Amino acid sequence: MKTFVKVVLGLIAILVVLEIVGLGIRYASRRIPANTVLTMAIEGLIEEQPAQSVFSSFLVGAPLTVTEIVEGLDRARTDPRITGMVVRVGESTMNMASLQEVRDKIREFNRAGKFSVAHLELATNGAYFLASACQTIFQLPKSMLYVRGMMASSTFYRGTLDKLGIVADLYNVGEYKNAVNLYTEKKYTPPHREATQALLDDWYGEYVRGVAEARGLKPDDVKTAFAKGPFNSEEALGVKLVDRLGYADDARAFVREKNHGSENRLSLREYLRRTEREGESQLAVIFAVGDIVPGRSGDEVFGETLLGSDTMVEQFRRAREDDALKAVIFRIDSPGGVTFASEVIRREVELTRRVKPVVVSMSDVAASGGYYIALPANRIVAQPGTITGSIGVYGGKFNLQGLYDKLGLSKDYVATTDNATLDYLFQNFTPAQRETVQKHMRAVYQDFIAGVAAARRMKPEAVDRIGQGRVWTGERARQLGLVDELGGLDTAIAVAKGLAKIPKSEKVGLVYLPPPKSLLERILSLSEVVSFGNRAASLRARLARLEALAREPVWTLLPSVPQVQ
Repeated sequence: MKTFVKVVLGLIAILVVLEIVGLGIRYASRRIPANTVLTMAIEGLIEEQPAQSVFSSFLVGAPLTVTEIVEGLDRARTDPRITGMVVRVGESTMNMASLQEVRDKIREFNRAGKFSVAHLELATNGAYFLASACQTIFQLPKSMLYVRGMMASSTFYRGTLDKLGIVADLYNVGEYKNAVNLYTEKKYTPPHREATQALLDDWYGEYVRGVAEARGLKPDDVKTAFAKGPFNSEEALGVKLVDRLGYADDARAFVREKNHGSENRLSLREYLRRTEREGESQLAVIFAVGDIVPGRSGDEVFGETLLGSDTMVEQFRRAREDDALKAVIFRIDSPGGVTFASEVIRREVELTRRVKPVVVSMSDVAASGGYYIALPANRIVAQPGTITGSIGVYGGKFNLQGLYDKLGLSKDYVATTDNATLDYLFQNFTPAQRETVQKHMRAVYQDFIAGVAAARRMKPEAVDRIGQGRVWTGERARQLGLVDELGGLDTAIAVAKGLAKIPKSEKVGLVYLPPPKSLLERILSLSEVVSFGNRAASLRARLARLEALAREPVWTLLPSVPQVQ
């Protein structure tokens, strides 16, 4: 243990020195020469906001977030010192809406008279979709362009639960609220299949249109080409999906020629450090990322990001009380979560709207509880590929008695009332308990319907027809009246400026909330891990929190989202 403490303390000391040196270098060399080309690598995990995990930022490094990429490209678009960009595109975890947001910024960069070059090695659907926004695509020789249409699949756990003796005593309100199906079925039900196919068709249509527009091709020709994929490099060149075959040095020589012989290059990360978003007025950008739970936000024990209602309350109150912040951009990337925690956040949005404009900017997912918390906003903006809607609820529990029987374990209990065993995990609900749970679920669903109807100026019957747990793409949601406009963060900023009566031509500063941790906060957070007692107490607290969540009877969570390939 002493060795571990010494290693951590030594690491902290090194990091402090590196940070101080880095600050000195950064402020001593903020100059950006003319004819500079931005470089950017997009691969691996691309988050919506910086990870809360201390180890992620210190030991792994802080990768660019989606918001930072968008912000950097937006600054570079109007920066006369930046002449172009080169993007090395690998496989990343970005979903459709995030891809669209970055693609839109690359396209705007192109329209500003600057050049863009993408370099692909082995590219599947997501990587190629992003690269297609660039003016010139280099493909590695003797490689593959692995585009061949899209498929979606879901994993069903019913068979495994049967073998383990676990019974999924789960219920849903909404024909398409199909998250429970993964545990109660062995394949798609007709509504589940219908919803999955519709979502996939919408995404594929957006994918084909996006590639066709960027490549100057007809959508039907792109669709025909994809149906014949995947392609080796020569074939990809032949069907005009890429422009040139070459290695990294070939792409570099091409970029140097495009840049009038200049070798000036600057990473997007460094460009962000050397520039600032200037503006007379300020807007708050509040991030809402992860599953909605009571308590504070953070990275959970098993790697999931949690969106804590207490954290959201603090950030909205801060934005509400700061007169320097003229409006709030509520940036949501959440599949929903616990019902009462979602209501707490929704109330803070409502209170803030009474003081200053609130505009929602939806990222990859703003569904179920993630859509519910958006309702009080003045305007809702979504990407065409955003998953949203999912107006419905589900709940229940898993009966572990069969598993305990297989393991030779036994349970017994005493109780004071029949409903005292409501969340007891070793028996199914009694008929009376089942009615209690379903009654509560129906009440939550009706409140959800009424809330959407009031906020979106629709009749409850109309909301119910497009509700039932059904998920929609942002494009469909706009047609149905669930969102107001299509676009990304920049669109939300423009809308917020209009509502706050800030002139269109005026630049605005952005204040991100929750704010990034300072160096001292990160050091103190990291130093806590030297204490085994602190780590054990933290783990116990988190496990207790998870246990409390398991007892929550009703969830407003996104239904099953298939894996798309």
